[in-house]
Amino acid sequence: MRSGGALIPVNGALQRRVLVTLLLDAGRVVPVSRLVTAGWDEQPPDSAEHQVRKTVAKLRSRIPHGPEIIVTDGPGYRAVVETDQLDLLRHQRLMRQARESLDAGRAENAVAQLREALALWRGPVLAGSGGQMIDAASTALEEQRLSAAEQLYDLRIDAGEAAEITGELRGLVDEHPLRETLRSRLMLALYHSGQQAAALDEFARVRDHLADELGIDPSAQLTSLHERMLRQDPSLVPSERSAPRVTHTVTEAPHTLPFDVPDFSGRRSELERVCELARRAPTGAPTVIALDGMGGSGKTALAVRAAHQLAEQYPDGSLFIDLHGFTPGQAPLSAFHAQGDLLAAASIPSDEVPTVSAGRAARWQSYMRGRSMVLILDNAASSEQVRALIPASSGSLVLITSRPRLTGLDGVEWLSVGALPEGDSDQLLRATLGAERVEREPEAAGELVRLCGGLPLAVRIASARLANRPHWTVQRLVERLRDHNRRLDELTSEGRGVAGALLLSYQSMPRDQQSAFRLLGHHPGRYLDTHETAALLGTDVLTAEDVLEELVDARLLEAREPGVYALHDLVRSFVQRIAQGSREPGDEPALRRLMDHYLGMARHACDVVFPGRRPIGDDGEHRTDSGFDRSGFDHKEKALQWLDHHRGSLLAAVDAAHDGGLLWHAARLPRELGFHSSIRGYDSRANVALEKGVSASRLLGDRSLTRLNLMNLAMGKWRLGQLRDAVGLLEEAVGLSRQMADEYSEAECQARLGQAYSSMGELEHALRLSQEVSRRARELGFTRLDGSSLSMLGLILARLGRFEEAVESAERAVAIFDSIEEVQLSVTALSYLSQAIEGLGRFEEALARADAALERCQQIGMPAALPLVLARRADVLVRLGALDEAADSADHALSTAASSTNDINRATVHLSAGRVRYAQGDLDRALAQQRLAHEIACRMELRYDEACALWHLARTAEAQGHVQMAREHRSAADSLFSLMKVPETAR
Repeated sequence: MRSGGALIPVNGALQRRVLVTLLLDAGRVVPVSRLVTAGWDEQPPDSAEHQVRKTVAKLRSRIPHGPEIIVTDGPGYRAVVETDQLDLLRHQRLMRQARESLDAGRAENAVAQLREALALWRGPVLAGSGGQMIDAASTALEEQRLSAAEQLYDLRIDAGEAAEITGELRGLVDEHPLRETLRSRLMLALYHSGQQAAALDEFARVRDHLADELGIDPSAQLTSLHERMLRQDPSLVPSERSAPRVTHTVTEAPHTLPFDVPDFSGRRSELERVCELARRAPTGAPTVIALDGMGGSGKTALAVRAAHQLAEQYPDGSLFIDLHGFTPGQAPLSAFHAQGDLLAAASIPSDEVPTVSAGRAARWQSYMRGRSMVLILDNAASSEQVRALIPASSGSLVLITSRPRLTGLDGVEWLSVGALPEGDSDQLLRATLGAERVEREPEAAGELVRLCGGLPLAVRIASARLANRPHWTVQRLVERLRDHNRRLDELTSEGRGVAGALLLSYQSMPRDQQSAFRLLGHHPGRYLDTHETAALLGTDVLTAEDVLEELVDARLLEAREPGVYALHDLVRSFVQRIAQGSREPGDEPALRRLMDHYLGMARHACDVVFPGRRPIGDDGEHRTDSGFDRSGFDHKEKALQWLDHHRGSLLAAVDAAHDGGLLWHAARLPRELGFHSSIRGYDSRANVALEKGVSASRLLGDRSLTRLNLMNLAMGKWRLGQLRDAVGLLEEAVGLSRQMADEYSEAECQARLGQAYSSMGELEHALRLSQEVSRRARELGFTRLDGSSLSMLGLILARLGRFEEAVESAERAVAIFDSIEEVQLSVTALSYLSQAIEGLGRFEEALARADAALERCQQIGMPAALPLVLARRADVLVRLGALDEAADSADHALSTAASSTNDINRATVHLSAGRVRYAQGDLDRALAQQRLAHEIACRMELRYDEACALWHLARTAEAQGHVQMAREHRSAADSLFSLMKVPETAR
């Protein structure tokens, strides 16, 4: 969609399918049931109709004047659009006009209308990924398009334009090799343009193809046409009326463009940009467009495609020259030799080409003067190489391709050619490998495209390897490409490969630039900023930025936003191979500087985001913040943003430090990741880093760091519901704390043990631990720990039915967290406070606390805590009788829990959803949620949640009339509650 020239993205498969289904039947009512079928084919979920209505609401809000464009009409919706607003309606109008023109005998008008109608084609609807119903409509549209194309070619052949359409026809025939009606038009076009042998050869090709693919012979109509051509039937000779028109052309006009590959894919916006620049050519000067990009990005193919599309605008011919700026084994072509080659291609006799530089340059400019031509200067190495080749006179189009941006050229329009979007890469794979083989393994094909990183060269090589190995599955090549160390080797075929293309770029750089680029191979992530680079290179930020910008110019780095850069995945593999293959003395200090930078920044960011946390004493030998600018994190949002942006690099840095022998950094950095994960919820990956931290601290023999990593790893496992593992790690951490006589550490670990025991239903044990920790935290002046232990006491006391005490503890916790501006822990404390107040029957007050928790949760962005907070609101809203709002909150909790890695609260969320469904009288859905909660609670040994699930299952079974089942569930629940000493008032 576009509005006023601006692109309006439509996100999500369901939104796209719903919108496309409405537009395919624009002006007609589409029932909701049909939209459900379009969205899910034959397996819609129970909530499908509700999701369709929500999707329509989202589309209405996204589209300008959306409610006027998508209107509710009876059992469904109707798209209200004008003909000029929708390409499909414009196509249909033009087809009607073409038919009317033909009926009136106006063939030339019909040709123009058919051309315009066919120019609207943009490929299959939703790129062929719209599901069964939309794909069926897409197939019908494709058939209409081909029929219209055949009609257009008939008219053009009759008009004597056979020679002009053979290229277009051959491209369509290659796309649809079994369509005999299309093949017959190609045979006629070749025959009428004097290529009888080629026409007969086309029949032989289709005959062999039909035999191989379908085991049949060509149709009687195609066979008859072939026989008439063999006989040179006079009826096939165009009449005088339709004899080819002879266009006056200059016989010596050169045309040396390479052939336009039929499987060219994507680059629509780049092609439109080139064509637009050519249309608004400046007066008094040639139009010069320079395409730059990394090796293998498809610059040459783009330039050739654009030149072919624009060729008609430049009647004096076209010239192409490879300047060998980056060709293996060849030196770049000098301007002097390039001028000679261009003049020779233009059929200028050699004795007319001067042998001295000034004379040859003048002869070249003299030849180009007054001519309107397309000139492609491909594979340029420098501005100096191409400057003397650009014609001085106006009227021509010059397309330059180069890897580095040739900033020394003036008056040039620049266009950087980046990676192909995933959809375009998929289209290229389908075109080169074949749609059937791609569709046989769609998931593997999608991963293959991603592993190629949007680099056309990589996609083509991968496709060629599979085409040459028909016994290979796509999945097999994917598995080989997954090996980061082998990926570049796998993407090599017949002497060409991504590694070779990148090596030429690397070798062309100055020595100091090569050294800087090689050091980037030690960077652990794909994204890097100027501060990281300054640390790695051992320089200041401005110098680092200059180095990075030079690498951007060399197209070995991508500029993302001010100060932030990215390495393409394949470039990253390449530079890591270079760095690992040639170790130098400066490598280890560079890596150490980078790890110091990461640890200093991450530690300070976490201190800002998590105020009041206990500082870790670092030896002077390991100081990482000398000269560190702390003004960068003047508020929590900036600190949290830095942690969010660098999460991937920090995780990879732990591996790099551990493998590189920097054990102290590998032991210290995971703590910061554990803190960040507690708020952003990526525990699985953070736990891997924490395990490395435990390993590194053990190798160092550092009991303090071992204890720290054990405790943080335990909490990561607790959030994933791995309670027994968490308890084991915490007990080991407690033992280490006691060995070191570290009261602070012991109190911290005991607090985490209380949290784990509470989850396991050992409430009395958890209560004693939390009370003792709270007392010791106050004695030690450990304010943050005092707040978290009071917060946990609030939950435990509420579960034990001691609601007044629970309210007091939770309120004290909230006050402490507010005093130190600790937002994250206050969210949990407010949730527990809401639960305790609800137990006292003060429902409005309980809802206010839940709303406050939700506001803070959304303020700081806590995906791990959000489901729990939403479930808390739903529970209170049920008590207040606001069932519709409760259902919305419960549904939101379920959807956020599904995308969260934090498993510990999943049972609670399903229990809440079950309460809402029960209150609404939807007993079947209530039962489904309660069974899920029970299964999760049993698997994770969450005894309190298990008892709650059994209690609610009993209530639902009783309401359904299953008395015996209700009795069994209630008995099991009562047994568990009694073991935990939970009174009936708290169940």
